[in-house]
Amino acid sequence: MRIFVTGALGFIGAHFVERALAAGHEVVGLYRGTAGQKAELLRKFSAQGARLLQCDILEPDAYVELLQGVDCICHFAAAFNSSDLSEADFIRINAEGTSKVMAAGAKYGVRRFVLCSTAGVYGQSLVGVTDETARAQPWNAYERSKHASESCVRESAAALGMEYVILRPSVVYGPRDNRLLKLFRAAAKGRFPLFGPGDGRRHMVFVGDVADAFLLGCTTTGAANQEMIIAGPQAVPLRVMLKELASVVERKSCGPRLPLTPMLLLAAIVEDVCKLIQVRPPLYRRRMDFYRSDAAFDCTRAKLLLGWTPRVDLPEGLRLTYAASRTPKTLIAQVASYAIGGLAMLFDSPLHPAWITL
Repeated sequence: MRIFVTGALGFIGAHFVERALAAGHEVVGLYRGTAGQKAELLRKFSAQGARLLQCDILEPDAYVELLQGVDCICHFAAAFNSSDLSEADFIRINAEGTSKVMAAGAKYGVRRFVLCSTAGVYGQSLVGVTDETARAQPWNAYERSKHASESCVRESAAALGMEYVILRPSVVYGPRDNRLLKLFRAAAKGRFPLFGPGDGRRHMVFVGDVADAFLLGCTTTGAANQEMIIAGPQAVPLRVMLKELASVVERKSCGPRLPLTPMLLLAAIVEDVCKLIQVRPPLYRRRMDFYRSDAAFDCTRAKLLLGWTPRVDLPEGLRLTYAASRTPKTLIAQVASYAIGGLAMLFDSPLHPAWITL
């Protein structure tokens, strides 16, 4: 199968490309940025036969020819939570970008479109266990844009002659997750506090399991025109998650327990002041959502339709993620990649990742 992947060097996208290439599929697609770890991945995937183009999903004329002969599009590229993007930015990149990729694929008769959405579309604080029958209630600009992306896919698929599959991962983590790497570093120093009681449930899912689900979404006939939640073996309260994390980094705790309400107020003040003086805020409202979320999900539909089951539980996943972040070979490769990329850019050399023949 020939699979077109957007966001091919992103966190989830790169793990998917690894899985797809290992399974013998042909991979073509798009990526943004080549600094550090991404440059290393680009060289690796290119050596394995992947054809990847540095391109913006909003510019289909630049990549439409790559879609010739493609059987399935797996769409990971997206704008994620950030304080410096407006609601309109999220809609333009995530919803309109999805429509452009889908329409480009239709020109060459691509038969299936697999969208990476998010389980966050169901809301921030959920009672009980949530499945696909629950009402969507997205609670921030990112979630609303993903919900809009889903609507674009459902509304366009029949008219474009495509099948669709919408997968909604919960909180994804694993090796090469830079967000979690920062958490590990803070926890290892005892500087990651728990604000509030930590009762909110986190239903995390290991990135390798997510990549497996998306590959099944591309290849499983019975998945056509379905929407499925993808989550890990079980949900745990935040305080339990941080306890597991502390065990991995060999500390008694990740940090002190502090009240949540004052931090919510501080985040709001810092964000509003920084907007007034036009600087990027170091702390903002959405960053505190980590302490306020509460959700657990039922993945029965994915198990039945895809034959998928999450294999990596939270303790093992955290250990694997931490071990990968501390591998000397990985650290050396990252440093070397930054150095080579920087020097090549300085001298406008063909060694620079942007000039790699794809």
